[in-house]
Amino acid sequence: MLSLRGAIAIACFVSVGSGITGFMLEHSAKERARETGAIVADQVAASVRNQFDRSIGTIEGMQSAIVSTRAMSILDRATHNGILRETLASSPDLLATWTAWEPDAFDGRDASFVNTPGHDESGRFVPYWHRSGSDISLSPLVGYARPGEGDYYLLARNSGKPVMVEPYSYQVDGRTVLMTSIALPVVQNGRSLGVVGADIALDELQTRIGALKLPYNADVKLMSGSNAYIYVRDKALLGKKGEAAAAAGAASDGTVIAHDPELGDVIRVDRQVALKGFDTGWTVRVELPLSAVLYDARIAELSLLLSALAMIVGLALILRRTALRLVGDPIRALSDEMNVLASGDLSEPQREAAQSIEIATMREAIDVFRHNAREKLKADREQQLVVDTLGESLQKLADGDLAARIEPDFTGAYQQIKLNFNDAMQRLESAMSAVSTSVTDVRHGSDEIRSASDNLAQRTEQQAAGLEEVAASMAQITSGVGQTAAAAQKANEVVGESKRDMESGGAVIRRAIDAMGGIELASNEIADIISVIDGIAFQTNLLALNAGVEAARAGDAGKGFAVVASEVRALAQRSSEAAQDIKDKITTSSNQVKAGVALVGEMNEALDRIVQRIDTISTLAGGIAHAAEEQSTSLSEINITISQMDSFTQQNAAMVEESTAAARNLAGHAGMLSSLVAQFRLSQHGAPPQQREPLRLAN
Repeated sequence: MLSLRGAIAIACFVSVGSGITGFMLEHSAKERARETGAIVADQVAASVRNQFDRSIGTIEGMQSAIVSTRAMSILDRATHNGILRETLASSPDLLATWTAWEPDAFDGRDASFVNTPGHDESGRFVPYWHRSGSDISLSPLVGYARPGEGDYYLLARNSGKPVMVEPYSYQVDGRTVLMTSIALPVVQNGRSLGVVGADIALDELQTRIGALKLPYNADVKLMSGSNAYIYVRDKALLGKKGEAAAAAGAASDGTVIAHDPELGDVIRVDRQVALKGFDTGWTVRVELPLSAVLYDARIAELSLLLSALAMIVGLALILRRTALRLVGDPIRALSDEMNVLASGDLSEPQREAAQSIEIATMREAIDVFRHNAREKLKADREQQLVVDTLGESLQKLADGDLAARIEPDFTGAYQQIKLNFNDAMQRLESAMSAVSTSVTDVRHGSDEIRSASDNLAQRTEQQAAGLEEVAASMAQITSGVGQTAAAAQKANEVVGESKRDMESGGAVIRRAIDAMGGIELASNEIADIISVIDGIAFQTNLLALNAGVEAARAGDAGKGFAVVASEVRALAQRSSEAAQDIKDKITTSSNQVKAGVALVGEMNEALDRIVQRIDTISTLAGGIAHAAEEQSTSLSEINITISQMDSFTQQNAAMVEESTAAARNLAGHAGMLSSLVAQFRLSQHGAPPQQREPLRLAN
């Protein structure tokens, strides 16, 4: 275990060291690769810049010649065409030279050159000199006024600054050529009059970049401002968009770790191509594969790993051998010695000299164990003697021999056990002697208690029988009184109900009296009405009489009215007679109602007197019922008290029987205790039992 853990520790340390070393090797390799990539990118950017600087210088000279010639008032367009043609002829790196001027801005004679060589239908000065095989041809510029197609002219004219146009493909002598255009504006008094420019083929630049010998099998790409490929190994990608430069995560020198679909993880270095006076935005990109960059570092790491493994194995073997010699073998010897000691062999072993302090300390500890084992063996022998002697004495005690004592002498703490045992036996013998004496006294006392209890039980049973008869009689009396109280209560309830019925009848009679009074009052009112009717009949008769008189005065004209008056007077007479008849009958009825009212009033007074007498009877009956109820309650309480006395007496009788049984049981236990004490043998000097006077209990 020690060698294993040591080997693991060594492996951990070596692994950490190897990991740090490998990390440093890879970091150093990456730094060297970044430096190499930066150098290569700078070289390619410088080569591109040198090539374009020469072409830009040629174009600037051509622009200066045209501007100077115009400044000298030489406005002959043929002269300026000659400057363009000679510049193209003397510059093999140029594909074409051209100029384009605003309408009438060159010489004010555009209309004179419509559709002439180097002019279009507008007559503007737009000659385009280009190579055609081994010759140089002239044609007018096309599409220069249309945005996009005419950016080679419009961008420089509108901005007033030199412009390098984005690379584009163009057919030259039957083959597609990637090219760009450089345009220089002609500015006068802050106004762009025209543009002078040239087309530059990029195939020579591509050939020069492709011929570079790059370390780590690196890849170089040249990209335009719009990230279109100007140079790339895969020719099919020329002019197509590439991946933009990543600003995030880039180092201070413009390098970044990226992933290429073909090369895998690469160290990418981007460098901007800066041309004086131009904002090209072109970028040189160098990509170094990490697999090639880290190849030497990985070989070194593998060598370091193999060396570390060999070192770990060697150190582990040495550590194991050393651990066995210094620790393993001595501990194994100590283990064998402890096994011998555990088997009971306490003899001194043969040992070699200890080679470490720890082993010597462990040997001293084993010697202490051996010494303790010897002492323990001696103590076990003494303990066995004590146990045997004590066992014999306890066996005698178990046999009932209280005279047993430990005679041999013990050593050490065992001597105190002997003294304690002998003292305990002495005390036990004295106690058993006293118990034997007490047992005799208890037996005699229990006999006296049993006799007294028997007498008390007989008298208690007689008393209980008498109380039971008294309780039965009281129960009968209580039941009779209760029935009387219930009957009185029932009579009181009947009287109360009668009183309520009489009061209800009185109320009915009072309502009848009220009704009679109402009838009498109505009769009087009807009599008044009859009197009114009688008066009306009288007035009607009088009026009829007057009407008859007036009819008689009228003669024949009043005969019909006289008949009516006669009938009215007859009707009034019958009404008066009927009213008188009704009045007589109502008077008779009123007299009878008054007589009935008087009789009902007398009946009401008689009922009031009956109610008062019934009320008195109800009060007396209530008093009788209350008194009977109180008597019944008192008798019930007496009956309960006698029942409790009967219960207490029965309980006393039961308790006396229990006391008698306990006395008998006590006597039995006393006999048993006496027989048990008799099993023990006491020494001759033990106290003999003494006879005592028996306990006497009064009957």
